[in-house]
Amino acid sequence: MIWAISVVLALAGLVLLALAAFRLLGGLGELKFRLERVQERAGEAQDLQERLNATLANAQRTASALPKK
Repeated sequence: MIWAISVVLALAGLVLLALAAFRLLGGLGELKFRLERVQERAGEAQDLQERLNATLANAQRTASALPKK
């Protein structure tokens, strides 16, 4: 009888462990997806920074070409 209870408890523990593993894998998948989005946003931010720097350089060239008063 004790062996039967032990086997049932061991199986219940394995089921809980499997469920926890599936939840962890799902969370890791979500984390990977969000990390990819963050990397995409970082690339977009870098592109915008480069465009801003080019615009600033153009504005400085234009301002230096204007006649001084």
